Amino acid sequence: MRAILVLAGVACLALLALLVRGEPSHAASSKPNIIMFTTDDQTVRDLAAMPKTQSLIAAQGANFLHAYVSMSLCCPSRITVQTGEYAHNHHVMGNTPPQGGYSVFNDKNDLPIWLQQAGYRTIHIGKMPNGFGTDTNETYVPPGWGPFNGGSGRGEFYAFIKPPSAYTDFALDENGALKQYTPEDYQTTVYGDLAVDRIDEHFTNHANDPLYMQVQFFAPHDPATPETKYQNAFASAPLPIDASFNEKNVKDKPGWIRKISRFGPGLIAKIQTRYQHRLETLLSVDDQIERITNELSARGQLANTYLIFTSDNGFMQGQHRLHQGKFAPYEPSIQVPLLIRGPGIPAGSQPRALVWNGDITATILKIADARPGLPQDGRSLLPYASDPSLKSFRPILIETGPPGATNEPGTPVSEASRRVHFGTYVKNLDQDHTAQIARAIVAPRYRAIRTGRYLLVKYSDGSRELYDLKRDPLELKSKYKDSRYFPVRKYLLKKLKGLVLCQGADCSRDVKKPPKPLAKKKKRSNK
Repeated sequence: MRAILVLAGVACLALLALLVRGEPSHAASSKPNIIMFTTDDQTVRDLAAMPKTQSLIAAQGANFLHAYVSMSLCCPSRITVQTGEYAHNHHVMGNTPPQGGYSVFNDKNDLPIWLQQAGYRTIHIGKMPNGFGTDTNETYVPPGWGPFNGGSGRGEFYAFIKPPSAYTDFALDENGALKQYTPEDYQTTVYGDLAVDRIDEHFTNHANDPLYMQVQFFAPHDPATPETKYQNAFASAPLPIDASFNEKNVKDKPGWIRKISRFGPGLIAKIQTRYQHRLETLLSVDDQIERITNELSARGQLANTYLIFTSDNGFMQGQHRLHQGKFAPYEPSIQVPLLIRGPGIPAGSQPRALVWNGDITATILKIADARPGLPQDGRSLLPYASDPSLKSFRPILIETGPPGATNEPGTPVSEASRRVHFGTYVKNLDQDHTAQIARAIVAPRYRAIRTGRYLLVKYSDGSRELYDLKRDPLELKSKYKDSRYFPVRKYLLKKLKGLVLCQGADCSRDVKKPPKPLAKKKKRSNK
């Protein structure tokens, strides 16, 4: 109650300040505003460090309990949200060329362009997909974000450029001009300052236009560098440890996992320190989300604004012997927080439907009444946010690796091409320099299917995994070779084959519920 009163007081004071300044009033847009916040490498568990975000977005809207990313890697995941497509359709299959990076992405037909065509002003603040500023000119502004480089004049652009992984002493591409910030400027706070300033300017001068703004925070990505005031804030926080941490028995796991040795005390201490620093960086994100929300409230715009909060992917922190990184098909890597607040969404809603990051694009398009220029592989989350009891029986594809040689829309796909889909490997589980899981380990690419109960993984080296997440949420024992699960396995393999190259509505069809495991055979009595 005290927090609510404080928030209300801040909003009232801000409104009074606007009246005192005598700023002109403007009619509100007939379309709702949309603000999307994205963090980098944040897990669902990490939300514990963000009480303000939970209070302002989750408690006032919907907290999706089963939200996933289809490819747990920064660049492909962010491009999925920009296009509404699975990676096998947008073709950005990694963080770096030739299979990935910004240079592979067609930024002439994506979400901000569609929103501008629907009447929105678009503003980007923060991180862009990997390769932006290196694959492109440092002062390049994509057409969906502004009047620069041939854009429509309905956007603004403040993108992180260099140096890599810097929380301070960094440079931004600000509407086509490179601006250097000082070592005293903390990146997360700068993004909050820019967002509040641009919101203020928008509703002063463009209030008849709806606003789309995305604020892409770098936290809690490595090297997790906390803001000075939050250093050591979680120094005494214990590392959450369950049976999957430093897993003892990995006989059921694929060969690349079995090659990884168990952690010693030194590596466990390193994981714990990283965990603590990650949480400390999120405290600053929490502050800035509160500031931005307060500014919307002060402007009288909060009731007409959708707030979306998510992460580009999860992060492994010791589960199954993986001390860091993502890319793996396991829950800590592919599950992400997803919170949505806005008109028509009841407070405290907790939808249990299985959803993925491509659904975010479809949701924004629905809110904006915008027409996409690409087939949408996801579907709107609004029905599930409005009615959390609504069920979904649509499986989700989890994928990695470059597309097949003939994998172009409308092109027949041969069995040889399908083998290409599974025929290559990655050097590590992050595909960049920040997370070498084990230098001698070569992780195979995979395709996986996730349903409400099961995860089946099909690796390029012939390895297979199947987990019954209802009975084994920590993924400790694969059931792929358990005869009781053979009907489940057959069903999932068939559905996975249909998803691997799906496009548009074919990716979002509900299916029949998978069969249940066969009953255990009763032991014969010797009597």
